[in-house]
Amino acid sequence: MTFYTRKQVIELLEIDEGFLLTLEREEIVQRDAPTSDGGEFSELMLERARVAHNLVRDLDVNLPGVAVIVRLREEVSGLRRHLEQLLVELGRLPGR
Repeated sequence: MTFYTRKQVIELLEIDEGFLLTLEREEIVQRDAPTSDGGEFSELMLERARVAHNLVRDLDVNLPGVAVIVRLREEVSGLRRHLEQLLVELGRLPGR
């Protein structure tokens, strides 16, 4: 898994540090790796920040709305993975 420093997140997403701090304060993103490993934010947190930035910039979604959308997006993704696993298992049943 790849981790990113605060500076890398800011540069990759072209956001300002204040926006990233706001996302942390609203618990939309969080540092999830020790800084001694060279990074603070996982790929998942980078993706959350990217989605949040796009929602705020392009659709003028407020931060509580962003939090709900990010959570629901991840839930749908998890459900999709689970459904794919079930379909694979069903395909392995005898007589199918």
